[in-house]
Amino acid sequence: MQQRTKLAALSVAGALTLAACGGAATSATTTTEPSTTTTTTLAPTTTEAAPATQRFLIEIANVSDGFLARTAATFAVPIGATDPGPALPGDAYEWVFEAAPGERLSFATMFVQSNDWFFAPGTDGIALFDDAGNPVTGDVTDQILVWDSGTEVDQEPGVGADQAPRQTGPDTGDADPDNTVRQVEDRDASAYVTVSLAHEEGVFTLTIDNTSADADVPTPLAPGTAVLHSGASPLFVEGQPDAGYGLEGLAEDGAAMPLTEWVLSESGVTTPLAPGVAIALVDGATLFVSGSPDTGEGLEGLAEDGDAGPLAESTGATVFAVPEGATDPGPLFPGSSYTVEIEAPVGAHLSLATMLVQSNDWFFSLGGAGVPLFAADGSPISGDITDQVALYDSGTEIDQTPGVGADQAPRQAGPDTGADDPDTSIRTVDLGSIADYVQVTITPQG
Repeated sequence: MQQRTKLAALSVAGALTLAACGGAATSATTTTEPSTTTTTTLAPTTTEAAPATQRFLIEIANVSDGFLARTAATFAVPIGATDPGPALPGDAYEWVFEAAPGERLSFATMFVQSNDWFFAPGTDGIALFDDAGNPVTGDVTDQILVWDSGTEVDQEPGVGADQAPRQTGPDTGDADPDNTVRQVEDRDASAYVTVSLAHEEGVFTLTIDNTSADADVPTPLAPGTAVLHSGASPLFVEGQPDAGYGLEGLAEDGAAMPLTEWVLSESGVTTPLAPGVAIALVDGATLFVSGSPDTGEGLEGLAEDGDAGPLAESTGATVFAVPEGATDPGPLFPGSSYTVEIEAPVGAHLSLATMLVQSNDWFFSLGGAGVPLFAADGSPISGDITDQVALYDSGTEIDQTPGVGADQAPRQAGPDTGADDPDTSIRTVDLGSIADYVQVTITPQG
């Protein structure tokens, strides 16, 4: 462990009094004639004025509630192949993924011998865990339907000139007069595909087998999009027109990537934040040093288990722990905020740290050295400073997939239960836009 470095810091919990007393007491002897009496007087003691300080109110808001899905992927390479391509009768696609209780699976893959049909579950998706929390496994084909995307007029399956195997180019058919996404009532998906789920050591495998060799219309399947979500499927809404994010290209031409990319742009991990610390740093002090290991002053407990107390005690930082509207300390769920007040002299920097709870050891921070609390002219900063927040890995516990790891706070057996991270350096990590998770604003007081 590195030797602990004491931080110079100001906080509401314990503000340092910055005043320097200068000038030792001196004496002078004055003789007045004709008297012979000697009088000793003391010169006034000079005391330097304490530096001006400014109070700031900081708000940390959890805004991680706008995600349509947690993640998505394109499945494109048939099992046993090396390159992307269609899955012919007898072939299969698979997707390997991790999931947490409460999550559901949706996917879409083209019925290639059609104008704009696709195979997919219903709009609620497939539940991946039962009511007891056990993973769902086995054949789930009875939850798969044949859908019409409503983007191209239908021709007889297997013979239409505007269907992918015969069309002159992508998107060549006429528009469908009924532009709503709807079930194809006279088609049973089980005649064409078999869909199953396997689960082993926390990992699911989705397999989509093309079993259409003996169907009325043998058909290839095309690369598709798979998505994990907690609410309704983001891929389409039954009875509504296609939203224009890529379903048309998938259903008409087997072009899955645009839909996958759109879903990923709307994906993230809905997560609580944990009680954290805020600190005004002076004289070049730091809360941590990016690129170096944690120094053992309490950052590990904050980043792994949301325990802010030890870091506050060792650094003089102020803890924020009570969500807005609450009376007791607790986690910060989406839609709520923490507030904390600090006092700082001109020239100080602000840093803070709060755990991303759906992780092993990640935390949001303004950086180890913080950001300036005052402009060059000495005026206090004010407003939204979210663009200066980053997401850090404390390097103290090995990472698992955010939102599903067994050693993450919502699912772990107890504090400090994960394996050590082989990379012990504190470093930034990418989970998408910071502004999709947290908003930090600062307001000068007084």
